[in-house]
Amino acid sequence: MGFQIQDGTGSSKKVKVSSSNKLFTESVIRSEREEEGLLGESYNVSTGFVRLTSANQSSVLYFKNNEDVDLIITEFLFAVRNSAGGTTSHIRVDIIKNPTSMGSGSGTDLNISNINFGSSNTVNSDSEIGQEGSTLNRGTTYLPLVAPVENLTTEVASTIIPKGSSIGVNVVPPTSNTALEVNVEIKLHKLTEELL
Repeated sequence: MGFQIQDGTGSSKKVKVSSSNKLFTESVIRSEREEEGLLGESYNVSTGFVRLTSANQSSVLYFKNNEDVDLIITEFLFAVRNSAGGTTSHIRVDIIKNPTSMGSGSGTDLNISNINFGSSNTVNSDSEIGQEGSTLNRGTTYLPLVAPVENLTTEVASTIIPKGSSIGVNVVPPTSNTALEVNVEIKLHKLTEELL
C-alpha cells in the first residue's frame, strides 16, 4: 500500500485520487468582503437621504476609523433624487481624504449596518451626517466624481482607512437648485487577523 493522506480530525477519511492520478479537491471562492461578512465584520455605512436646498457645496458625510485594524472600502454608492430648479442633470461629488472633523453637521452619527444579520459586531468610529451648509475641516480631494440625478451611481474603490484616518464627502448640487436629496453609502469591512 502506498503513502496515504488521512483526515487530521480522526474521522479515518482518506484523500481520493482519480485514475489519471489527480487529487480530488473542492474549493469555494469568496471575496474578502464576503469572507469578513461571514465573520461578522462587513458593514454598510450610509447617510440616508440628506436634503440640500441650494447650489452651494455641502458636506454630507464624515467618518473616522478608531479600530485597531484597517478598514477596507470596496464601493461608494450615490443615490440622487431629482433637483427642484436645477439647470443640470447631475451633481458633483468630491471624496475627501483625512478631514479632521465636520462643521455645522446634523449632530447625527452615520447609519452603520452589519451585513451579517446574525452578528452584533459594530465599527468603532467617529461619524456625522451632514446637512445644507455643513463643511469638512481640512483634508484633501481624493476622488472627484459626477453623479446623475434620478440614478444610483456606484464607484468601485479599493481604499484603505487605517486607524486614525478619515474620509468625507462633499456634494455640489446643480446650478439654481432649491431642493435635492442625496444618499451616500460606503461598503466597507475590517481587515481582521483571520485573513492576514
